[in-house]
Amino acid sequence: MYGLIQKHKQLAAIIIAVASISFLFWMFSFSDIRQMFGLQRCAATVNGYCITLREFSHELRRYQNFLEKEELRSLVKRQVLYNLVNRELLYQKAVSMGIVASNREVIDTIKQDKSFQENGRFSLSLYRETLERVGITPEEYETTIKKSLTVRKLFKLMEAGIYLSDRELEFQKKIVTARFSGRVYLVSPSSVSLSYKPSLEEMKEFYSKNADRFTAPPTKRYRIWETNNKEEAHSIYRDIKRGKIPEGGRTVSEGELPPSVDKQAKTLTINDPVTLSKSNGKYLVVYLEKLSPRSIRSFEEAKEDIEKLLIEQKKAELVRKIANEIKQKLLKGENVEYRYVKFEDSSVEEFITLFKVRGDEVLKIVFSGEKVFGPYNAAGGLAVVYLERRHFHTGDLKDARDMEDTLLRAKFESLSSMFLQRLAEKASIQINEEHLK
Repeated sequence: MYGLIQKHKQLAAIIIAVASISFLFWMFSFSDIRQMFGLQRCAATVNGYCITLREFSHELRRYQNFLEKEELRSLVKRQVLYNLVNRELLYQKAVSMGIVASNREVIDTIKQDKSFQENGRFSLSLYRETLERVGITPEEYETTIKKSLTVRKLFKLMEAGIYLSDRELEFQKKIVTARFSGRVYLVSPSSVSLSYKPSLEEMKEFYSKNADRFTAPPTKRYRIWETNNKEEAHSIYRDIKRGKIPEGGRTVSEGELPPSVDKQAKTLTINDPVTLSKSNGKYLVVYLEKLSPRSIRSFEEAKEDIEKLLIEQKKAELVRKIANEIKQKLLKGENVEYRYVKFEDSSVEEFITLFKVRGDEVLKIVFSGEKVFGPYNAAGGLAVVYLERRHFHTGDLKDARDMEDTLLRAKFESLSSMFLQRLAEKASIQINEEHLK
């Protein structure tokens, strides 16, 4: 229920953190920025506003480790772009309501950030170094900060209008104070016996349909220049940015990167291949010289892994079959000859932690008269739960004020999520699917 707005909140935090680089106070009007962005291709448009490929690429850079995992690449790209769309939707709504962060607020926010202060004062030279290193223009940086502050203002206004009714409070108190006693039947792969060995034909068929699952990771080669001369380091950095690779430097593999630049270097891509940093008085320019793409392993190389996967699949099928049989017997009131674990006075929080139950399933466990639940995914297998007793420990509610604050926050997040969904439904949003592959 709170997933969407949680993602937005994380985005807002990331924006402020990433925006914690030095800032030169070049103030551009929104029309100037739109005109500038209009000349570039878009990753998405929101009511005519272009989210540029440059902005999208910059956001993606922080998730480079996830992008290297082929199975996550499309999902991560889509989520990052949707986060940018959500931010733009909220920003446009705030502007339409007359809620806009002032230029002075933007300046004050940057001045108060210690990450670009030297001896407690804003440093223009530190700004220039950091800004050039991360590849963000003053216009882009200012716009990001302004939008973040504006969205924050909108949320504060919304939060001020949130309250809890007596009925809501009582309902939530029951969820917090609910306690359960009963039995858990845990069916794990290690507890089932399976006499199965996949044939060569099965393994070859599986490989032919799933070859892309058996990949060798990409390899990277870097070149590093170290110097005490600041101007020399910046000259090397600028040359590489222009496509001219200087002489010198030393070549290292991914595992040989100096610790001081390891994290930054791993975010480099073919489109953004260079970074400049300073460590222990030395300037380091790191250039991604070669990226060998991931490759698919041959059948013979993957054969052992395929066999293990097929056996695991068969075991998983058997585990689910046994768990469902246990559930059906419990529903019919029949005797179940399978080992179980007793539990006493367990809370909803414990159920959520152990069985990953959410939303409607939580309400069913608390308020329905049902006794049998599951199968749930649990550590080590599938769990079928049989409730022998439900009751409410009102004496456990020690700090009602803290609970009310938590509930107010949850309600705000839920309503904010609905608000954002409504904005999206009414907006004209175009996504460039070509860049989500």
